[in-house]
Formats: sequence, C-alpha cells, structure tokens
Amino acid sequence: MRVAIRDDDTSFFTRPYDLERVYRRHWARGIPVSLAVVPRHASTRSKGIPREHWEGVRSFPLADNVALVEYLRAQAAVGLIEIVLHGWSHQNYPTGYEFEVAPRLGERLARGQGYLEALFGAPIKTFVPPHNALSRRGLRAIDAAGLNVLGSFYSFRPDKKPWGLDTLRNYLLVRAHRRRTGRTRRERLIYPWPLRYNRHAEFGCQPLVPRTTLDETIAAFEEARRWGGDFCLATHYWEIDDRLAGILDAFIAHADRAGVEWVPADALFQDGRTAGVSSTIEETQ
Repeated sequence: MRVAIRDDDTSFFTRPYDLERVYRRHWARGIPVSLAVVPRHASTRSKGIPREHWEGVRSFPLADNVALVEYLRAQAAVGLIEIVLHGWSHQNYPTGYEFEVAPRLGERLARGQGYLEALFGAPIKTFVPPHNALSRRGLRAIDAAGLNVLGSFYSFRPDKKPWGLDTLRNYLLVRAHRRRTGRTRRERLIYPWPLRYNRHAEFGCQPLVPRTTLDETIAAFEEARRWGGDFCLATHYWEIDDRLAGILDAFIAHADRAGVEWVPADALFQDGRTAGVSSTIEETQ
C-alpha cells in the first residue's frame, strides 16, 4: 500500500521554519511530503497569509522569497519534498474560488506550471485546486493541460463533470464500489484508486484539519487498505497545532505498523491502477 502526505499553501509567505516545525522529525525518517505551491499569491482573504494582505491588488511571486526557494530546492534534491501546483494566485472571488470562476483558466495552469518548472528544474505533473474547488470549466482546462488532480472528498455527480464515456465509466466504478462496501449515496465513501479521464486522473485525500479526529483518520486509512488501494492525507502546515501534530504522529505510526510505502503524490497515479488514485468521493465543499 502506498501512502502520500500532501500539504497545501506553500507560497511567498511561507518560512522554512514553518515547514520544519511540522515535518522535520518525519523527514528525518525519509518520509516525503508533497507541497502544493502557489506560484504568485494574490492579496486575498486566506488564513494562510498575513491579514494585512487580505485586500489590495499586489501579488507576491514565490521567487521573491529567496530563502524559501533555496530551502525547497535543497529538500527536493534529497527527495524529502515534491512540488505540485496549487492554482496560480489562490485568489478568492465574490462568486467562487479561483478554479471555479477565474478567467482564462488554461492560461493560469500553463503559467503556473511553467513558473514552477523553471524555478525548481523538475516537471510538474499534479494539480491541487485551491479550496479543493473545481467547476466544469476548471476540469476541462485541467484535462487539456494533462495535469492529474489531487483533491479532497470529490463529489462524483455527473453534472459536476464534463460529460463523456470516461465520466460514465467512472460513475459506474464508484457505484459498484459503493455497493461492495454497503454504503448508501448519503454515506461517505473512500475510493482508494485513481479515477481516469481523457488526459488526467483524479485522486482524493483524507483531510487533516482542526475538526479531524484520529479515529476517523485511521478508519479512512483502514478502509483503503482493506480494499487494496492507496491513501493520501492532506493538511495545511499553518493549521498544525499540538493536537493535529499528535494525530499526524499517531497516523504515521499506525501506517508504519501496517507496512506502507511512503511516496510522493505523483506516485499515486502511476502503474495504470484503476479501481486506483484515492478518491474520497462524497465531498462537502
């Protein structure tokens, strides 16, 4: 079983200390972390950036934080982090989030991917939508770009997806797994494999956020393991307090006892697995 840890919102505002505080002891054991990185953070309301930058028109390129970029390059060089794309600006709009309603989504993907690839000298293959929010237009742009999607509790309602034979196929796969597990449509389902579309695949992560408990985290992991799938845990470094750090430590210890392989998120999409990226299907956006 493969397990990945995803951490969102690394940006110009992140300090190396912020990441070290949460992950140093796990990196010491060689556990990689996939960082969802914002290339050019907007001035927008977000708990992940200082309140004084919640309003205004200024944007903040990641490259301007030289100390952070050098730190990330060093950690990536020894395999302790993987860089994935987290929007272009992470800007919130009055009518929705960036990859629901922003203009020129294909251009945003191309600029963000190119920016991070030039900065870190490595291909960017995976996209994490800001706030895990995607419109049908956003999904079309992602598929055209050929970027895999790492999400959280995706709703597999066909009216949320561009329609096609792959959408129908994935709907039937999820419905079949729901029947196998005895879940009703109103119950959360852990689907621990990739859902593959035309030019991309999707995999959902179990969130580690302030309302999360250790019991639900372990239960989600064990369900994925019981069916022979993979697992992804998603969090934000800026939310990790002592309680969440304890849950993360306990989860890692439990997964170690189960004999998992710790991998970067890109690995969850490899090997052509189907009824294979982890997709927790019932989203609560």
